Amino acid sequence: MIDHNCLRDINFKQFAFKAEENNIKPYTEEERLRIINHLGDDFYSLAIKLDFHLVLRIGELKGLKWNDIKDDTIYIHRFIDDKNKVIEDIKGHASQGKRQMPLTPNALKILEQIRLQNPDNEYIFIRDSHPLATVTFNRRLKKCCEELGIEYRSSHKLRFSTASIMYKNGVEDTELQKLLGHTSLNMTHHYLQNITSQEETASKMRAILG
Repeated sequence: MIDHNCLRDINFKQFAFKAEENNIKPYTEEERLRIINHLGDDFYSLAIKLDFHLVLRIGELKGLKWNDIKDDTIYIHRFIDDKNKVIEDIKGHASQGKRQMPLTPNALKILEQIRLQNPDNEYIFIRDSHPLATVTFNRRLKKCCEELGIEYRSSHKLRFSTASIMYKNGVEDTELQKLLGHTSLNMTHHYLQNITSQEETASKMRAILG
């Protein structure tokens, strides 16, 4: 018998806890295309478009430099934190976080447009010494969604959405694990949400089952 519960001596309020988000609803393929086609060519619109072509955290997007691009590949090995401090590392400090990512032809075109607007800075998304603001990024994305009648999801959901769309279209989970910079495949599976509509499921059942 134990006459004293040691757990009562611990101040649990000192520990920050964030509940795991299990009901993540990504943007669908159709929503992604509608948003991309609706956005303009201003700095933040181009940032959102590029993010829809990559699977980066918003801090990693902010930390990109022009010299991180080699031909049609971009290298991710730093991020800018919430205090606008450049961290020459990746969130989680795991070796898998430092990675490379192919750039599609459309991504390269978007980067060319950004270069025209920000030609003199070594960072892609720092202008006049100010990094891309997450709150402004999300505000611009929300405005676009409202104009299109699409349910708004924040910048972090773009990463989930692009990964889920790629997975649905045949990219292996092990490939996505490398692109996302995850240390485990279980973590990647948490990102890969079902974005198949009921209509698509019905169409597949008709084709398979008759």
